[in-house]
Amino acid sequence: MSDFMHEALKEARLAVGVSRPNPPVGAIVVCHDHIISRGHTQVPGQAHAEVMALQAAGEAARGADLFVTLEPCCHYGRTPPCTTAIIAAGIKRVFFFHADSNPQVAGKSQGLLEAAGIEVYGNVSTPGIESFYEAYDYYMSHKRVFVELKIAQTNDGFIAGANHECLAITGDVANQWTHELRAASDAIIVGGGTLECDDPLLTVRGVEGNNPRIVVFSGDRLFSPKLRIFSERASNAPKPTVYTNVPQPALNDVADVRLQRGNTFDVNWSHVLDDLSLANMHRVMVEPGATLARHIFRSGIWNRLDLWTSPKAIGHGIGWNWGSGIEISLPMKISEDTLNVFWNG
Repeated sequence: MSDFMHEALKEARLAVGVSRPNPPVGAIVVCHDHIISRGHTQVPGQAHAEVMALQAAGEAARGADLFVTLEPCCHYGRTPPCTTAIIAAGIKRVFFFHADSNPQVAGKSQGLLEAAGIEVYGNVSTPGIESFYEAYDYYMSHKRVFVELKIAQTNDGFIAGANHECLAITGDVANQWTHELRAASDAIIVGGGTLECDDPLLTVRGVEGNNPRIVVFSGDRLFSPKLRIFSERASNAPKPTVYTNVPQPALNDVADVRLQRGNTFDVNWSHVLDDLSLANMHRVMVEPGATLARHIFRSGIWNRLDLWTSPKAIGHGIGWNWGSGIEISLPMKISEDTLNVFWNG
């Protein structure tokens, strides 16, 4: 079963950034322990994951099992209920791995399917599912985007060299994890300092999934259109959004420039998150430099910190938590990159 869930979750990742405001969902149809079709939720108004998988299976779905990452919907929205399609397809058993926190769905689908003679196994515990849908659950409860920060530090607590030079801190495992988080995020935010110093692409590489929307949160810096997020953007990719205190005439053709209207970091940070929430984004990943990290932690407007610590030590450099009010005690004798997770409140 875990293999089938893994395949369904791979499909769900392909719906991130595509399906919103609907949740990203993946589904597979299985017959005699073989996957015969798969699908993920399309853009709003088009088919959900279950319907995509059932249409691909055709008559082979009759008597088969359906594995889906999220409880199937049972209400009319832009499309008919998935429960109706499941019943009509002749599915024998349904396994779903996370209850839908949407009150229009929660707990209702199982009864409808069972009344039609379908065996239903709900909330099947599977690694990775809870964390994948934690941002969706938070959005459904608060109508607010979930803010997840990712920071990589050396064993002695630095994220950059003393002169702000970029460091290769973590290895392949942590770097792949970072790209998986990017693929699970609707947007990625970096500060102006990181953009200028590192000139990152901020794309998903080495894993399956879609690139997140790029957001730059800056102050008074003037940016060059030659930076890679502007100059190497795919032709079909949306323009990066740049929040700035000053006009950016050089970016008029390559970015969506939005002038900040607040006088404090907290006001402007809240404004950015308001915009992302109104755009129905569920998860925003922040890859901050030291300055942006300190401001965010001081503001208290964040949800989760993923802190990777490397065995490497450099002796001196730029620390991410200086003056942030965040005190973290970690074992300093580690032999491999180590992830620690911290929650706000």
